[in-house]
Amino acid sequence: MKKSKKALALGVALLALGATACAAKDTKSVQSTAATTESAASAGESTAAESKQAEAEDDKQAAAPEQLRVSIESIRSTRERESGGETGMGSQDRFYEYPDWAMLPTVPDGATAALTKALDAYADTQQQALEAYAAAHQNSAEDDSLLNRYAGDVRLTRSDSNYLSFVRGTDSYSADAEDYTYDSKTGERVLLTQIVRDEKQFDSAVDQVTQETGMTELAALAKEGFPANKLVWALGNEGLELYLPKSDGNYVMYIRVVLSYESFPDLFTDRVKARPAQYAAVLVPNQQAYIDGKRIHVSAPSGQSGSFTVEVDNKEHTFKKSEESGDLLSLVFVKTTEGDFLYCEFVGDIADDSQLVEVNLADMSETTELGTPDLCTGFDLQRVTDPATLFLNARLDTLSTLTASLPVSVGQGGKLEAQGSYQYLGVTELHTKQALTLSLVKNGKESGETVELPADTKLFFYAGDGKSYVDFRLEDNRVVRVHIASDENGPDGSLWKVEGKYYDKDVFSGMRYAG
Repeated sequence: MKKSKKALALGVALLALGATACAAKDTKSVQSTAATTESAASAGESTAAESKQAEAEDDKQAAAPEQLRVSIESIRSTRERESGGETGMGSQDRFYEYPDWAMLPTVPDGATAALTKALDAYADTQQQALEAYAAAHQNSAEDDSLLNRYAGDVRLTRSDSNYLSFVRGTDSYSADAEDYTYDSKTGERVLLTQIVRDEKQFDSAVDQVTQETGMTELAALAKEGFPANKLVWALGNEGLELYLPKSDGNYVMYIRVVLSYESFPDLFTDRVKARPAQYAAVLVPNQQAYIDGKRIHVSAPSGQSGSFTVEVDNKEHTFKKSEESGDLLSLVFVKTTEGDFLYCEFVGDIADDSQLVEVNLADMSETTELGTPDLCTGFDLQRVTDPATLFLNARLDTLSTLTASLPVSVGQGGKLEAQGSYQYLGVTELHTKQALTLSLVKNGKESGETVELPADTKLFFYAGDGKSYVDFRLEDNRVVRVHIASDENGPDGSLWKVEGKYYDKDVFSGMRYAG
């Protein structure tokens, strides 16, 4: 689906916020070990020594960090919304939805115990916030507006052995977005004033970037919020990301402003600037990026056109795209041992939701043959940090029309290699109309065991291959597999044969399809 709508369609995947903020844990500043003297000069020397000690500690840790393979899970509140409506095939059905959900970053076993503990605490806080929000909105169950949804969306921006950073609620259209940056070694939550220690340099950098991008009206907001740690921010792989709110009176949009490490090297310590040997970053469309020693700017005419321009270090290169494709939607930069690649996504033509063009920055060649299924469109921009664990959005029609994500890695020549099945956010559900016996799934494979489910069992979309099966999570967190086969001539608008003997309309309620 089009990125202009993705915040709304991942408003099945990226929604609205309204909740309690997790209080920032102040990190203790380095204390001087020098004895206090009565001399002001000595005090000044102590402060200078303290600053040098802190910088020396940062420099010790400035070697290239390792990527952390962060996963994203989802949780939901107990508030369920039920409604009736058209299925998209001319018949009535019941629909079920849990509107209050949150995405939770989780780190692998190799992460420090302190970081794991910090994210466990974040998860606990989110579960409490979800329940509090649900309790406060029980009487507005029929209000489907964006502002009547908890803002559980998360945008992961950096995930390595130095820092883990993400923002919550920036795609929610509410005013309550929050930032979370952790020291990956200590698990301590980091403040912006601990990342940027020179306010004057920060103000100057903000002025320069907002002037270059024509957003000078946001400069004052950034400069006023900095000293009080009132800004929504994150560390990214390109630079420091500021999320500055802009409201039309009803909804709030967050404008992302990037202060790149390479444009403003003196603004950051070496530890902040150090990135893994391989990394990925979401660049801001139609703005100049400075990353991996390259100045990159992509421009495309508004509306439909058959070409676009990539400028690298003041050299322009023109590339082809579909004549019917439209505006530039997103840009993803990827650095791997194979080279540097730029993935440009455009509004699609009649046949496709969007078109993805890969540009090889070594030889400036292009291709649209990325080796991915036709169902896939552009990248899931909520988790672009590691070339080995990227995700493509896909619209699947298996037992419902839903957006799913396909895990991929960047391989030779920038080709994208699938790394598993499609994954769902996990908050859309079906109910069984009759008892069913289904296979249990463990670690993505059928275990050989079965379970009998009674009528009116809740099934939450979990994973699938887009053609022959859908995995569902049960309320007790077990996963079951439903085998399906396409049958467009089924009775009463049924589209799938289930377990080789049932029609989908006979065994499930809650299915919905795009018209």
